[in-house]
Amino acid sequence: MASAPKLKKIAILGGGVASLTTAFELTSQPGWNALYDITVYQQGWRLGGKGASGRSVEPNPPYHEPTYRIEEHGLHIFFGFYENAFRLMKQCYDELGEDGPFLSIEDAFKPHSLIVLEEYINGRWVQWPFNFPTNRLLPWEGGGYFSMWEHICSLLKLMHDGFEGSNSLKSQCSVNRLSSNQQIPNWLELLAKQIDIGGETLKLTSEIAPLHLPDQLVQLLLKEPARWCQWLENAMKQIGTTLDTIDLTSEGTFLALAYKLAKSMPDDTRTHRPEHHRIILKLLEQFMQRLKSSIEAELEQDDDTFRILVLLDLAFANIRGLFVDEVIYSGSLESLDEYDYREWLQKHGAGETSINSAFIRVLYDLVYAFPGGNVHQPRLAAGTAIRILTTVIFQYSGAIMWKMQAGMGDTIFAPLYKVLKRRGVKFEFFHRVKQLHLDDSQQSIASISLGRQVNLKEPAREYEPLIKVKRLLCWPSKPRYEQIVEGEELQQQQVNLESFWSPWQDKETPVTLNVGEDFDLVILGISLGALPFICGDLINAEKNPAHQKWANMVNQIETVPTQGGQLWLKSNLQQLGWRGGSPVVGSYVEPLDTYADMSDLIQRENWSSEHYPYNLAYFTGVIADSGIPPSSDRDFPKREQEKVEQQAINFLENQIGNLWPKATTPENPQGLNWDLLVDLKNQQGQKRFYSQYWRVNIDPSERYVLSVPGSTKYRLKTDESGFANLYLTGDWIDNGYNSGCVEATVMSAMQAARAILKQIFEIEYAKQIIGERDAWF
Repeated sequence: MASAPKLKKIAILGGGVASLTTAFELTSQPGWNALYDITVYQQGWRLGGKGASGRSVEPNPPYHEPTYRIEEHGLHIFFGFYENAFRLMKQCYDELGEDGPFLSIEDAFKPHSLIVLEEYINGRWVQWPFNFPTNRLLPWEGGGYFSMWEHICSLLKLMHDGFEGSNSLKSQCSVNRLSSNQQIPNWLELLAKQIDIGGETLKLTSEIAPLHLPDQLVQLLLKEPARWCQWLENAMKQIGTTLDTIDLTSEGTFLALAYKLAKSMPDDTRTHRPEHHRIILKLLEQFMQRLKSSIEAELEQDDDTFRILVLLDLAFANIRGLFVDEVIYSGSLESLDEYDYREWLQKHGAGETSINSAFIRVLYDLVYAFPGGNVHQPRLAAGTAIRILTTVIFQYSGAIMWKMQAGMGDTIFAPLYKVLKRRGVKFEFFHRVKQLHLDDSQQSIASISLGRQVNLKEPAREYEPLIKVKRLLCWPSKPRYEQIVEGEELQQQQVNLESFWSPWQDKETPVTLNVGEDFDLVILGISLGALPFICGDLINAEKNPAHQKWANMVNQIETVPTQGGQLWLKSNLQQLGWRGGSPVVGSYVEPLDTYADMSDLIQRENWSSEHYPYNLAYFTGVIADSGIPPSSDRDFPKREQEKVEQQAINFLENQIGNLWPKATTPENPQGLNWDLLVDLKNQQGQKRFYSQYWRVNIDPSERYVLSVPGSTKYRLKTDESGFANLYLTGDWIDNGYNSGCVEATVMSAMQAARAILKQIFEIEYAKQIIGERDAWF
């Protein structure tokens, strides 16, 4: 083993999930501070990046205590497959012990199962509730690897259970079949006609009579599919009366056989024979053809039949595409990322109605897949879409979703900050990154230009960013002015130190970090949207071949602005007219397509009995992209805020009745009764909206990173910056998941930590320290 290296100074730029996780991983082994020195540089007064949240600190008249209401960038919920993110937070909470905001990870996150999709059918909104079953797994213990073949089998099970569980669909098939005087089919003859192996259609011998479907038949198909008829004859003699019963007249016969055959095959597709896959595909094609030919009525008149048919259509198109495009053999989805997911589904047989259904729209909504904020032209890379569906629906542990029991800043970033501070990581708040500069050879980072935004009254001490609210350490929504020399001026002018367009930039103090003195390594954890403004030297470094990769990355990977809104209401969920349990709702009216009941968070706030809310609603979506004007356009944030507020008001006046039918007025059965909003100022009518919290996320580093078709190949890995002392981290790099979510971000940070340890130590020692926890790559 190599001798321990000399102390390395590491500058981490940005304070979001990626940056903090990288710092956490690097400091997780004993003695780290004898190896390297870590400083995090963060613009403004709080950590969190796109996941930051704050607590309102305005006085609450007449009690003068602030409500300390939670104000977030948007809707943040962990999915049950986030095993790396959950493991990170469990380690964090375990280390904090009783000093943490919650006593354990189980207290900080609670399972959530109800997801409701909104489908517009025949001029009306129809709700489709899905109460996903829970399991005994715990996400912080990990659920293990999920193979592509397991995904195929899960889709087949979804098809099988959906068809068998839909009495309306099966009865409609039977009625249509009888009404057309169809002869009861011999299903073996039908199979023989449909399955074509090696260019030769198999023929049944006249001795084979109609059979029920035996499990043993599946085993015979696996052994030698080219001679399965002969084995059927042998099976008849061997099985006797142990045959499973299946309706010989049902289209489901073909589906059931395909499902049983797939389940009996090993997970390792390298051991499969192509004939097996062709049989499964032919069986499914026959099932879908017979099913569609049996359905003649307009399906939109029957909501249940419509829903099941759409699910069957989409599942079949996914399976067919994975077979035909041979992804099932390689296991790699990246080759599909050149296609848009809806186009890929249509290419493999999905109908127009299916690809525009709530099942697909909710996926695009989940990842804000609307380049330019254009809700009429969604775009999402197909391979990435399949990966998201696979992990979200089929690979969750415990529950499909887990809700944080306070704001994301309180639950995630305050504990991480506290642990890292305790370990010895330094934080330089109010330091805005302006530019990364290269050395003369353009091969490494030579210096970093920063702008120090404020001066502390006690410069020898670090800024103390947190406040306590009901025993939780929280980030305020505004700086703690009492610690800042310019605090009174900032407060009076209502300066936003997090804004790219803030006029306060003219008052910043220039600061330069130099290689060898202030840093040896740089970790770039600032999101993609900001890179053209801070990495211009890297993008234009003509002496370095990497400059073209940087140019491709910032030009080909798109970002989009988003919005997030919160409403505090006097009525509880049932009084508002919602039918059912506490939901997360997707695929609703664009652009505010996603709604979640987050009323459990009210207990973490500080409301008086006079103004106490009984419901807290979150909304989120994209906004039309106005681009990123120069920082000199000081009024841009105000214009965008006014635009998004007016859109929100229009939404509440015209669309809320479908969600909350009892929250409207007789004059407008679709519009919100404004009096239901909690307003400390007791304003009247629509003015009460402005007492709520609605924000527009337009700053370059806040823009959501998209996974548009054709862009995956332009993502750089953590150690592919092309500059010797620069590492990349964030959901925007090639991290193996390649979608904007916390899990992808944590994975990227683990990769960054591993890459840095490889540079400092021999690779075997790096693996011993960091482990193999990031199972995705």
